[in-house]
Amino acid sequence: SASASASASASARDAEASVSGFSSALGVGAKSVEKAILQNLYQDKMLLYRNYRVADVGPARTDAETNAKDAAEASSAAAKHALVHLWDFICDETRGREVTCVAWNRLAPDVLAVGYGSRRGENKDLSSNSGAGLVAFWSLKNPEHPEWVFATPFGVTALDFSPTEFNLLAVGLHDGTVSVYDARVPTSSPFLQSGGGVPGKHSDPVWQVRWVIGGGDSSSGSSLVSISTDGRVTQWKIQKGLEFVDLMRLTRVSKRPKPPGAGPQTKAAKPAEATISRRGAGTCFDFSNADPTTYVAGTEEGVLHKCSSAYSEQYLRTYHGHSGPVHRAAWSPFARDVFASASADWTVKLWRDADTSAALTLASGRAVDVTDLAWSPSDATVLATSSLDGGLDVWDLAVSTLRPAVSATTTGGSLKCVAFSETSPVIVAGGGGGFVGVYRLVGAQDGVRDEGKRLRAAMGGSE
Repeated sequence: SASASASASASARDAEASVSGFSSALGVGAKSVEKAILQNLYQDKMLLYRNYRVADVGPARTDAETNAKDAAEASSAAAKHALVHLWDFICDETRGREVTCVAWNRLAPDVLAVGYGSRRGENKDLSSNSGAGLVAFWSLKNPEHPEWVFATPFGVTALDFSPTEFNLLAVGLHDGTVSVYDARVPTSSPFLQSGGGVPGKHSDPVWQVRWVIGGGDSSSGSSLVSISTDGRVTQWKIQKGLEFVDLMRLTRVSKRPKPPGAGPQTKAAKPAEATISRRGAGTCFDFSNADPTTYVAGTEEGVLHKCSSAYSEQYLRTYHGHSGPVHRAAWSPFARDVFASASADWTVKLWRDADTSAALTLASGRAVDVTDLAWSPSDATVLATSSLDGGLDVWDLAVSTLRPAVSATTTGGSLKCVAFSETSPVIVAGGGGGFVGVYRLVGAQDGVRDEGKRLRAAMGGSE
């Protein structure tokens, strides 16, 4: 009868729902078991990651013993720098892609977002990112597989987690798109995105995105800033959709004029003025720790510009010194008047805010691009750099400015990005082949001294 048929259909649906629910629960349970097994397998490496040592897990020492041991370790730390490879974040979904950028989550510091280009082998030209890209969320809970992966229509070129809304991830793409994803919702669709009717989309690749607190043209709250080789430094507000305003349209400047006494000047020459020639190509930026409205921007021409969100028509200062594109610029977290830049001219330069000439140049001897740099969050004189030949170098300026304190060759064959963990003496570095190497830095010091004074002294200037 019809009632019997309806009853049978309902029973079948209930059974199907029960099986589906059981399968879902079984899947969650299997993942939990997998994570527990991996935690046991990686226990020793996890202890190193957390900065624990086997010797530390034992009878408590007296204060005198502790102070003596710490003093001895501090005095010999300079000679004990080492990099210990813990593991690589790699899986089938990411293998063969190029890692282009990484970003730590501020609330969950063990969660790392990684951006990937299209799967075209280990092509050294980022133009290969014109194909589809990928974002993966890796965690210490499972070093062998990401918590979540989603695809992007073009290669990923930039990432950053919001420092206030910890679930928001900004993503820049090779086609010029800026997107914002909610990490709480596992979907490949952003809830905000430039283009597709939303004005302001960059016409060239987006090389960096950064959430800024109190920066841009606002004195409070946070906003998103992006830079592109289309010459625009753009601020995005997310309160009412994705609204944009250009903080700066970069323009190329003439070469540094000859200083007085360096040779004859023509009558028409005006050394005090920078001649605007054509559109500049932005590659990176970083906002000052001293003034959230001030930032330094690197360019494809090798020049850096100090800019203010209050003045969109002119530069506050221009820094000459690099002979190739600037891949990264970063202010020191300890000395507010010092920033560093990494360039395709094989060098890293350290600058003082008020001086347009570099205070110090670091060259490891690698005849390839220095693709990225990162300051240590705990030791003012330590910074890490990545190179296109797969080299990972850690510099301690208090030890030597002529050679790195320690170097390593990474798994993937090339490196495009490097970052320090904010909570552990750990460096992550990614590049070719889809590998993100995780390294424990041995010999790192905690910032308990006047770190800014130490850095300025290491740079050879007045303290």
